[in-house]
Amino acid sequence: MTLDIETIKESLSDKEIIGLVIPGAEYDEMLIELSAILSKSYNKILYISANKPYGLLVNKFKQTKADVDKFHFIDCITRRSKDVSSTKNCTYVFSPGALDELQRAIIDVLRKQEIDVALIDSPSSLLIYQEHMDILQFMDRLITIFTVANCKAIFPFQKDSMELLRRGIEMFTDKTVHLYVLT
Repeated sequence: MTLDIETIKESLSDKEIIGLVIPGAEYDEMLIELSAILSKSYNKILYISANKPYGLLVNKFKQTKADVDKFHFIDCITRRSKDVSSTKNCTYVFSPGALDELQRAIIDVLRKQEIDVALIDSPSSLLIYQEHMDILQFMDRLITIFTVANCKAIFPFQKDSMELLRRGIEMFTDKTVHLYVLT
C-alpha cells in the first residue's frame, strides 16, 4: 500500500486546518505512515490519541522509522487503567471524555513547545464519551486554539464512520482531503 502523501503536503502548505477522510480498513496503517512522513517534514508534531496508548504508538512509529523525538503525545487512554506520570514526550489525561482536561493539556503543550502540526486521532472516537454537539464545540475550540498558536492541524476520520460529526468538523476546516489506497 502506498499513501498519496503529496496531496496532504500540498494541502498543509496552503492551509492551516485540514480534514482527512481515510478508507476504514487502512485507517490505522495510513495514520502511522502519515506520522512517519510528518516527522520528515516538520520539527515538532503533537499527536493527540483518543484511542491508542502511548507505548503502542511509539512501537509502531519506530517500525516505520518515524522520528519519535519530534513528537509530543497526549495519551487519553493509559491513565484509565494504570497510574502513570507525564514524561518529556507524553502528557497523560484521565479520559478521552475529559474534554476540559484535554484542552488544558493541548494549550499547555502549545505554550511550552513550538508545535508545527497537530494530529488528532480520532475525533469520532470521542463520541463514545460525549454527545455529538459537545464534541463539535470542542473541535471548534481546538481549531481556534491551533489557529491562534499558528499550528497546522489534521483531523482524520475513517471514511465510513460518524459522517454527521465529520461533516460538522469539515465546516471549520480549511480543506478536506480524501485519501485513497494507491496500488
